[in-house]
Amino acid sequence: MIFGGYACMKAFVVRHERPVFSHEKSQDDVQAKAELTRYEDACRSVDETLHSMMSACDDQERAGILEAQCYMVHDPEFASCITHLILDEHYNAPHAVETAASRVIDRLSSDVDMFRQNIADIQDISSRMISHLTRESLSNLRTLDEKSIIVADAILPSELMGLDPSLIGAICLDGGGSTSHVAILARAMDIPCVFALRDASRRVRHGALVALDAFKGILYTDPDEETVARIGKARSRLEREEQEMKEDAVLPAITRDGVTIHLECNIEGLDFVEGAIGNGAEGVGLFRTEFLLMGDHEYDEDEQTAIYSELARRFSRRGGVTIRTYDLGGDKIVKDLAVDEDNPVLGWRAVRFCMSQRDIFRTQLRAVLRASASGGIRIMFPMISGVDELDDVLSFFDEVKAECRSQAIAFDEDMKVGTMIEVPSAALVSDILAKRVDFFSVGTNDLTQYTIAVDRGNEKISYLYREYHPAMLRLLSLVRENAEKAGIGLSMCGEMAGNPDLIPLVIGLGYRRLSMNPASLLAARRLIRGMEYRRAQELAKQALDMTSCRDVEAILEKFNAETRDNQ
Repeated sequence: MIFGGYACMKAFVVRHERPVFSHEKSQDDVQAKAELTRYEDACRSVDETLHSMMSACDDQERAGILEAQCYMVHDPEFASCITHLILDEHYNAPHAVETAASRVIDRLSSDVDMFRQNIADIQDISSRMISHLTRESLSNLRTLDEKSIIVADAILPSELMGLDPSLIGAICLDGGGSTSHVAILARAMDIPCVFALRDASRRVRHGALVALDAFKGILYTDPDEETVARIGKARSRLEREEQEMKEDAVLPAITRDGVTIHLECNIEGLDFVEGAIGNGAEGVGLFRTEFLLMGDHEYDEDEQTAIYSELARRFSRRGGVTIRTYDLGGDKIVKDLAVDEDNPVLGWRAVRFCMSQRDIFRTQLRAVLRASASGGIRIMFPMISGVDELDDVLSFFDEVKAECRSQAIAFDEDMKVGTMIEVPSAALVSDILAKRVDFFSVGTNDLTQYTIAVDRGNEKISYLYREYHPAMLRLLSLVRENAEKAGIGLSMCGEMAGNPDLIPLVIGLGYRRLSMNPASLLAARRLIRGMEYRRAQELAKQALDMTSCRDVEAILEKFNAETRDNQ
């Protein structure tokens, strides 16, 4: 489950049938060149379609996905493979696209450190190209004309973005996972979504009545009257609870025994500000800035300054904003700056990228400094692995500050500077790092992945991805202890911070500033206001004594069940 909810309505079944086309090869070079022209026309068509969707998109997250796909249409490795197959091997155009896509996907699948959404992008654009070349539709999704539960073998991100959200009651997929682009889009669209149902699209009849409990990940086919009534009651109860939580958004997140927890939001772009404030965000704990470099438009210093200043203005009475410098590389590709790496997630990314592209980095730092003149802005650096890396970044930041002073550019001389703790080495030397910064922000997504060597996007080993692994709990406790000793700020901005099942454990470990997806704020506030800090501390103490994930999971389930019963 990626986004919980209940639904009961007709099923709209979607299966992507493989387009039928000949594998017959070109007879000579003239015919091969004609096939190359067909492929180039398909590229232009897909590129124009994606750009048209981008121009109509008012959501930074959706725009970012489309931008990544635009880049991949012209990805050098992908394009050169297709060109070679057409001109040298005499493959026809659709066969060449299919073969090249398969080879790229096989390579990405064998790299456990590569995020899986890159595979989805290749599947999406190759399907669009083949559809253009064969004149066959991708699926029957375009015929959706009444609100339904979509039951599909798969949904391409571009297909989902082309649908009217009001017609989607829920999404049930045979495969997929919580880190896919479809999952991100479903969450942004507030659509209940369940993955990995195996052969649901084959078992469910198109137009049949189905019922979904997305919290439990159960799809009921041809449900009886009792099940329909139960799902209906659960949905009504959820809607009432959501309305009550919305009304409570103005209340502080204070535990029953009087401990205040600060709830902030993780956002990308100004489009998300209104929703975050509406859900009671007390500031921005993580402002992602990668979108400024990932599109066709290059934001200059003045434009960046305007964005950061507007963000600070809108949160000026709510706790300020923390701007994370570019966390590029890995799965976040910058046009004209991409490099072919065997291990991109462990490679040229984040501050490593920035320190080798200092002109780009300097522009961002100057914009942050200029925007800070009115106050309310903090800055933090991602993927710091140790003292040397942090010292180099801080030294460059001081150089940019001196440059601004020499040009009489005003900025906040007391602006707080922090580092993310998302690499195990940084956590282990956090006592030293704490002497150089004003605050830590723990990014649990990467910290978990790197600590226990599990790519959470790999379905084969995703069962091993546990943020409450004993090693993780010890690192989180160590970071908190070192932050307290140094007297610096401490927050958590990973998915762990917004997970209702883990929030009591996180708070019990000593984290009182949590930053999360805006959609998670309401449930987090209600949970915190109904629990006792004292009991959360006891839970954390117990968990730190546990030796296995199963033991931690057992006490978490017991604690959460008791908390629900008492609310």
